[in-house]
Amino acid sequence: MKKVLLSAIAVIAMTQTASAADTLGEALKNGDYSMNARVFYFNRSFDNTAPRARALTAGGIMKYVSGDFMGLKMGLAYYGSARIGGFYTRDEGSGTSILGRSGEDLNFLGEAYLEYNTGNTMIKVGRQQLATPLIQNHDLRILPSVYEAAIIRNKDIANTMLEVGYIKAYTGFTSKENDFLDKNTNWGDNGLAYVSFKNSSIENLTIRGQYVLTLSDEDNAGNTLTSQTEDYRYLDAKYALTEIGTKTYIKLQYGGNSYANADDSTLIGAKAGTTVGMFDLALLFDQISDNRFRAVESGPMYSDWQQGYGNYEASTAFGGQIVAHPMAGLSVKVGYVDVAADEGNVRDDFAETNVDIKYKLTDYSKVRVRYSLKDQTDESDREDRDDFRVIYYLNF
Repeated sequence: MKKVLLSAIAVIAMTQTASAADTLGEALKNGDYSMNARVFYFNRSFDNTAPRARALTAGGIMKYVSGDFMGLKMGLAYYGSARIGGFYTRDEGSGTSILGRSGEDLNFLGEAYLEYNTGNTMIKVGRQQLATPLIQNHDLRILPSVYEAAIIRNKDIANTMLEVGYIKAYTGFTSKENDFLDKNTNWGDNGLAYVSFKNSSIENLTIRGQYVLTLSDEDNAGNTLTSQTEDYRYLDAKYALTEIGTKTYIKLQYGGNSYANADDSTLIGAKAGTTVGMFDLALLFDQISDNRFRAVESGPMYSDWQQGYGNYEASTAFGGQIVAHPMAGLSVKVGYVDVAADEGNVRDDFAETNVDIKYKLTDYSKVRVRYSLKDQTDESDREDRDDFRVIYYLNF
């Protein structure tokens, strides 16, 4: 992927005449700079023997995107997360997913891509964030997940977006790997290919879907991956009930996987919501059957919250949420979900209570406070734990 990106840049530079180079120079000078900065405090504690995970860090993304030149743009972004002071040990920081896997600071070139736009088609090659149902940036902590990928997105069909892509490597959950890894022992030696779509042709109805395929059943050492996830499937729909109440809707979702040497998995889910005064109300349901449900990164399940599932094993979930908007710029969400593991499973057997408070300070800054209490059942093999986070966002 690095060689492809560098070669593309070299070709563009070599094919410009002297006068065209001035135009390219103007495009570079007229580029946009942005900063997505955060200060993040994370503290997760466990009831019994598991060690506490906590850290205070500052970091985020500094990004440059060039101006347009003959349909081409270039993007570069530095990603980083640095421990503030010596408040916590390296071991405590390693379990937070806002530092590296061993508690080290994060520093890497997170985005480096070429983007070409012509008509209703966009082609993007290099390190980039993705935003599909099964492969997304998972931007829940201090850094998002990033991918080495090539994508083509088209909007020629009215009210429809189609996207195809190829992924070779990524930075892992919330970029704690501090590097791009090919995941060949999970995906296979040749990475992943996908097709994704979004359609809103029918009034009040939006449908999304994605299919992801692993392109090899061997790792880069030639070993056959006998427990490999062969594919990932997902479809959801949202229908706005404009004749009933205010902002009333129904959502449905379906997903699943095929495994090399195991039963397929199936996910079904439903969510319904409405607004009453300053309150947004919702009820939800999710069920995983037969085997573990997998997304490539960041599952789209309605019931997967702040601490969420362990290994997405066969289970049934019911829950509800209330979001209050007592004043401009302030939202307070309170939710409860009960996840009951099927017989023979012991990980995803818990109830989670979640509080999420957001307050907009200015046009460029906000603060968010999140708390989650996860109560595992007596039959579960995991401990009860609570999770507290405070995040300050500064964007310009």
